[in-house]
Amino acid sequence: MDLSSEDKSFLELYSDSIYEKPSLTVDSVILRIFNEESTNYRKLSSKKLQVFLLKRNWSPFVGYYALPGTFVDLNHELNETMKMCVKNKVNLENFYYEQLFTFGDKSRDPRTRVLSVSYMLLTHQNSVLKNGEWFDIEVRKEKAIRIVNPDGYTQSQMVFVTLKNKTETIENKLKISLKKENLQETKSIDIESSSLAFDHIKMIFFALERLKNKIEYTDIIFNLLSPTFTLTELKLSYELVLDEKLLDANFRRKTSKMVEATNSFVTGKGHRSSQLFKLNPNWNSTNLD
Repeated sequence: MDLSSEDKSFLELYSDSIYEKPSLTVDSVILRIFNEESTNYRKLSSKKLQVFLLKRNWSPFVGYYALPGTFVDLNHELNETMKMCVKNKVNLENFYYEQLFTFGDKSRDPRTRVLSVSYMLLTHQNSVLKNGEWFDIEVRKEKAIRIVNPDGYTQSQMVFVTLKNKTETIENKLKISLKKENLQETKSIDIESSSLAFDHIKMIFFALERLKNKIEYTDIIFNLLSPTFTLTELKLSYELVLDEKLLDANFRRKTSKMVEATNSFVTGKGHRSSQLFKLNPNWNSTNLD
């Protein structure tokens, strides 16, 4: 859009020094599904949902694990900054991404007022990342407590998120609060305790909830899989993210239009051969029952 002469005259006199300016960062929640091969060759590999973390070498939170992130300068777009960050810091180039949420609590960074635009990135286990470690994600939710009142309700729930690999265990505890008052509903997530830097456990939780919600009506799950896969692998991946078992009939009905068969089969793994499938590129959400 072209500026009017009035706009140009205004900008010649305008000074932004009258406003305080927060700093801005981008942070990336990188997720993958990892296949852990069974020692029993007749059994299928188990699947783990994992997040990639870096250990901080400088203050604040020196020695703590954190998400890959960086400050934003004025010469780059947000998406561009995020892509340069994960390329330079962890060697990740090809991935699915979407913007999650902007975190802006006043006390989230002890240095100064820092806003963070968070992203969810999805990759698969064939991607080789550097300078950090993959952590298995385990989520346990306590039963929600709801109090009903004349105008609506309040609800609270404790959520425990454990991040674990062969050498480290990172424990985190969140409190999820909902308040419904007439037509207004608000949700807040508070960190009760965390062994991650900053508020990065909240970003991870947001990414997990986003992924869980979107696989119900999109093909986002395929960004976590190899180009070809068996239907069993696909079903196990759905169950991992959703944290629930799916009936075979319902699963086949929901995914039948999303995938198409190839002429290849998986053999030699101690169980009968299975046909490989791939994403149907012409699938769209209107096909999903």
